[in-house]
Amino acid sequence: MSNITENKLNTTLVAADLATITTSIATITAKLPVATLDEDQRNSYMAINVNNKIFVEDVITELSVSGAGIVPAFINTTFLQNDLSLFQQIDGIEAALLNLIQKTADLKRIAGHESYATALTVYKIYDAANQAGIPGAKQGFDKLKSRFDAQGRPTETTA
Repeated sequence: MSNITENKLNTTLVAADLATITTSIATITAKLPVATLDEDQRNSYMAINVNNKIFVEDVITELSVSGAGIVPAFINTTFLQNDLSLFQQIDGIEAALLNLIQKTADLKRIAGHESYATALTVYKIYDAANQAGIPGAKQGFDKLKSRFDAQGRPTETTA
């Protein structure tokens, strides 16, 4: 915020909109299959990129053409197809959610920046008013300065 009067966001979410957003997130969560990974699994499970996806598609094609005589019956082609389909569906959902997460992170950053920058400006005004002896400024300044009491230069100790 280069200018204290600049305010990119001057709004709040209406309670009904916030409830709708929260409910929608819960609905999305409830519609997704139940599965989680622990940290070891997150680090060890193979990822799929464009080339790997094409490879999986090629394997599915080959299984449908000549797989019956080559691949053992315990390899379930339907499971493979379902896994790839779910991957593609979740990939699209993830892309939309990542965009939404970026938007919410940006909005949160802007709102936080604007509120904190304005609060710092008000604090500096209280500080200046206190130093100038303006009546009533000392109480406000003393209350607000507690935010910064633990900060500052460490005191030097003599040995």
